[in-house]
Order: sequence, then C-alpha cells, then structure tokens
Amino acid sequence: MIVDCHFHLDETMLTLEKMVAGMDKNRVTKTALIPPMNETMFEADSTFQLNLQRLFRLLILNVPQIGLKIYDGLVEEGYLKLYGHAYKIFTKPNNEIVAAAIGRYPDRFLGWAAVNPLIPESVEEVEHYLGKPGIIGVKAHPFMHQYSIKALDPVAAMCESKGIPIIIHLSSEPDSYKYLPEHYPKLKIIYAHAGLPFWKKLWKYVIDKPNVFADTSSDYLNPSIVKMAVESLGYRKILYGCDGPYGMKEGNEYDYSAKKSWIESLHIPDYQKDYILGRNFLEIIKHM
Repeated sequence: MIVDCHFHLDETMLTLEKMVAGMDKNRVTKTALIPPMNETMFEADSTFQLNLQRLFRLLILNVPQIGLKIYDGLVEEGYLKLYGHAYKIFTKPNNEIVAAAIGRYPDRFLGWAAVNPLIPESVEEVEHYLGKPGIIGVKAHPFMHQYSIKALDPVAAMCESKGIPIIIHLSSEPDSYKYLPEHYPKLKIIYAHAGLPFWKKLWKYVIDKPNVFADTSSDYLNPSIVKMAVESLGYRKILYGCDGPYGMKEGNEYDYSAKKSWIESLHIPDYQKDYILGRNFLEIIKHM
C-alpha cells in the first residue's frame, strides 16, 4: 500500500476529485492532508528557478551558514517570499477543510490537525480535531509561524501522552531538532522535507532515536538528497510524501509520479521501498 504522508489541501490549485484521479493513476492508496499554510501559489517553470533551487540545496548541504541566511529570508512579516513573489501566511490553519475532505473521501484521505501555538487555545482546538475520523496527528510549522520549538511543549506533551505523531517543518533555530526528542523521548516525530534546514546534522543526530523519522516531501529536495537521507538513516526511518500541490505549474495537473520516482529509483530491494512508500507511516499511525 502506498501512502503519501504529506500533502496540503488547496482546492484552488487541485480539487479533491483531481487528487483522487492522480492517486489512482499512480497507485497511491491514501494521502494524509494538511491545511494550506499560505496563499495559493503556482510556480513558473524556468531555468532561473531551477538554478536557484540547486544553489539553495548546495549551500544548505555544504555552506550552511550562508544557506540558513537564505532560508530565514524566505519568511518576512507574515509572508512567504519565493522567486520574486510574496504569499500571505495563514496565522490560523483551517483544520475544518481537512476534516470535511475526509468526510467526502473517508477511504482515501487521512488528516493532520495543524497547530499554531502562538494562538490562544490552539491545543484545545487540535484536541477537538483529533477526535474526528481520520485525523491521525498534528502538524507544526515553526518556520512559517515564527516561534521557538519550546512553544510546542503543550502540544508535544499531549501527543506523547496519546501516542500520536507530530510532523514538523523546522525553522533555523539552532539545535531545534534536538529539543523534542530530548524532552519527549516517547513522542513520535516526523521531520518534514528530510529535516530541512539541518539535513546532515539532523540525520546524524536522529539515527539512534527510535521514534524520530524524516519524510521525502517537497521541491526543497531532489533525488540525490533523498538518496543521501536513505543511506544515512536507513529505510525504516524514511517516509514518502509529496508536499503537493506546491510545485504545481498553473494549468497543469499535479505530477504525483515525480516524488514517487525518487523512491522507486533507489538502488535498494523492493521490500525496503515498500516500507518507505507506506508501511513505515502506517506503523507510526497504527492505521489499518
């Protein structure tokens, strides 16, 4: 069974019906949805954009002191800034649209309840949604919502006590990837985008942390980085995800095959690919 652990719901870009069609075409059984974090954005298919992506990866991997400065500059005054455009970041995630999507396609979609701990009663809201069918964990975004990892203490404690996972897009706060594993050793943690922006340092740190994983989502990555992550962490700590519909070009359907091919092209046994493509995630959420 193939399960995408990381996909944002934005029907202005990609309707549920087109998502299901794309999933069927690529043999994706289920997708775990996340509310949109920012305004709708389509990307231009340009050599300039691709070169910027390559440069960013190179700097994060090899000259992190410069790469992190570029990474920090992507978010400013409540906007995500990419390729000369600015997209408003949603302070309060819309978890209701994810719950409604699961209601429409209960056999195809799971959901993450997104939290912004800077909003009063955010933990109570998340607990409310965790009681709804198909909601399997919590999404946290210290990068876009601009808070210290310590602000997640209440929600991390709640997730640990309930045995549910939390998926996190990290900020560049120094050593923030160490905080939750050290303070909540039984908490199931998924670091989005292979642990961006720390990559190599994070992989080395989490290798012996049994409850800590990384997903392969987003155009932040490429096949080479996914290969390095799998080689560094092993196939049992890697989860397949797309981060769609971001990366979609205006007027086109979303290409599910692109991110999936990053896993399928790995020179590892098929049974290891099966774990990455779904079995690891299903074990984490205990979903049958």
